[in-house]
Amino acid sequence: MRPRQIWIPVALGTACGVAAFVLKKKFSPSDAKSAPAEAASAPAKKKAPAAPASVKEASYSFISGFKDAVTVELKFSYDAEKFSYSVVEDDFLTESGDSHVGVLYGESFSAQVEYGSYYSGEDFAKLCQELVAKHHDLTEAVYGPLSGVSYRDGDNLCLAFPIPEDKHSYLLFTLVKAPDNDDELEAILGYPELSALLESVSFSRS
Repeated sequence: MRPRQIWIPVALGTACGVAAFVLKKKFSPSDAKSAPAEAASAPAKKKAPAAPASVKEASYSFISGFKDAVTVELKFSYDAEKFSYSVVEDDFLTESGDSHVGVLYGESFSAQVEYGSYYSGEDFAKLCQELVAKHHDLTEAVYGPLSGVSYRDGDNLCLAFPIPEDKHSYLLFTLVKAPDNDDELEAILGYPELSALLESVSFSRS
């Protein structure tokens, strides 16, 4: 599958380092600035928002690999007063090759959570090499323990992250702006609620 298309171990750090090298080779220093940092520069000057009164935990699990297949479970926290979450097998927000995806519905934006599979012999660094050739806006995206890339795909914004200790799959968040949201699509990367969600992500394997 291609997108229209716990702490980070050494191997993951190496993959992200290679991905960062790809980005630096493709873009000038001014172009390679982190999109979340740019988008969040203005909100960062404002008073930090109060902690959500109602927090819920979302989960999304999938089978990763073939002969050595394992079940990977992703969990994250979200503000239940601003979002609702469910795992669906149809009515996806955006096209997907997966049998099921997680969907976070919100007033300002919604997000589709799914996994992508690497091709044989591929890893996250090679995936980034392919993406940078197709998406000239590709830039680094770092949220807490997650370190990956972001890029625009039509009217959607995609965030791809390697999964710790996983040689077969990566994590894909696709952000969809609400129709009445007048902000630029890339501004979503700096929303405090998105940052809080992504920084709370954790993985487990069984």
